[in-house]
Amino acid sequence: MKGPLYIERIEKKYQLGIREDGLALLWRELSDYLPKFGLEPINEITNIGSVYFDNDECDLLSDALFGRLKLVRVRTYETYGTLPEPISEYWVEMKTSENERRTKKRFRTTKGMLIDFIEGRAPGQSVFDFNQNGAGREIVDRLYREIQENILTLRLKPLLLVVYKRIAFQSATERLSIDWDVQYYHVNNGLYDYSTWKYPTERAAGSARKLILELKYLDETLPAWFADLKRRYPVWEKDYLKPIEGMGCLFEGPLRYHKKAGAFLPMIDAYMSDTDPLR
Repeated sequence: MKGPLYIERIEKKYQLGIREDGLALLWRELSDYLPKFGLEPINEITNIGSVYFDNDECDLLSDALFGRLKLVRVRTYETYGTLPEPISEYWVEMKTSENERRTKKRFRTTKGMLIDFIEGRAPGQSVFDFNQNGAGREIVDRLYREIQENILTLRLKPLLLVVYKRIAFQSATERLSIDWDVQYYHVNNGLYDYSTWKYPTERAAGSARKLILELKYLDETLPAWFADLKRRYPVWEKDYLKPIEGMGCLFEGPLRYHKKAGAFLPMIDAYMSDTDPLR
């Protein structure tokens, strides 16, 4: 998978009031409806694995709960329904926000490059070669060092793996995606030994039991077609961050004795209060 290394856009998140067994029909209907607005379906279902980093104090979780978003993660994209293959590339990403506009900075690595990055080594020529279609050497170097500095300075480490399935429609300036089967796992540095992230062998700490719709666009104005889509389907807006719900699952399960669990759980419950699991 290739794509831009720096993305700035407006992102809105919604909960979709449709059961998972109605997803195939929804896919067919949207595949007929959205192309007239320039959004074409991406025909493969993608398995996304995102590992979120935080420190022992969970400072990034705290910031997110108070509206100061900074997410540091490593993400993989694997194809659903195929035999697992060793992960060939990882996206190292940092996402921040200002109001509804979110900025994503990222670069691609192999497993070996990722280990070097996490251990604080400078980028080698292989990193620049691996990202040569995304940006120039100076930009890749700056992104690499900026994200690495955050990890080292804030003492961040892998904590939460979020695995889910995604279908999407996109144009040059707009993207609509639907995520489901969201599962949350506690992880540590041992995750780099996994050859695939789409079929974890451990028992999940929890799941979302929701269909999550995300709309991403470059202009300041909400796309006109989306208002019609909201009239057709049960959709309600919720600035819903999977890692916040996921950390709640960890604090109720494998991290229940964490020193901050008692403080964070009421805050996470309040954050999740207006979301509804599918029945």
